Amino acid sequence: MRHKTGGLALAALLIGAAAGGAPDAAEVAARVAAGDAALASLDLHAGIAAFRSALEAAPNSYEALWRLARALTDEATLSNQPSEQKNLCIEAGQLAGKAVAINPSGAKGHAYLAVAVGKLALFEGGKRKVELSREVKTEAEKALLLNPDEDVGLHVLAIWNREMAELGWFLKSFAQILYGKFPPASLDAALADLRRATELQPEVIPHHVELGITLASAKRWAEAKVELEKGLALPTAWVTDDYYRALARENVARAQTHVR
Repeated sequence: MRHKTGGLALAALLIGAAAGGAPDAAEVAARVAAGDAALASLDLHAGIAAFRSALEAAPNSYEALWRLARALTDEATLSNQPSEQKNLCIEAGQLAGKAVAINPSGAKGHAYLAVAVGKLALFEGGKRKVELSREVKTEAEKALLLNPDEDVGLHVLAIWNREMAELGWFLKSFAQILYGKFPPASLDAALADLRRATELQPEVIPHHVELGITLASAKRWAEAKVELEKGLALPTAWVTDDYYRALARENVARAQTHVR
């Protein structure tokens, strides 16, 4: 369900801009704030429109760049059209890359560049997926170097560990060539990062769901069921929460078959 408050706030800002000429820094900040408010109201489209409006007024706004990148990856998650999903991830990667270039010391830019490239990798096969994984790891680690409490960086690095640990023999051989040697990757590292993410942000549903899925990958079924049920029990706080709830329900059913 989308609420209208974010859209109305954006419309008011745009009317004010048209009446008053070129927007100043305060107005750009207000457009960014309107995007945040729209997302808090679960209105993804109004949030995207607000962040785009901020970037039209200030193309080098770091805050608008990484926020729009985040919103576009959320839109990609919710889309059921693979071509649209891929294009959204490409645009999100470009925006986050620009954010990183403008402000290399900002953890959010690196974190959402890792998210965008990681999601793009889902639409690439085999070797290309492994190639993109290198950038995902690099950007997630940069985010965590800048802010060790960046839960999105922890989440992304955990998924990287899980995906690399579960590569087949052929792609592991390719990864070893690409990385120089096969990088240290394990389900234990993935679990540690996701546990840390849930400690930092216990209300974030995706952290619990991915922790549950990773526990299932480690065949720790009872623990997996507990984490997945935690994700299901939490209230909706973000636009992709229903998507992750569906994923949790699917994996709870799988875990239940292994729990005695």
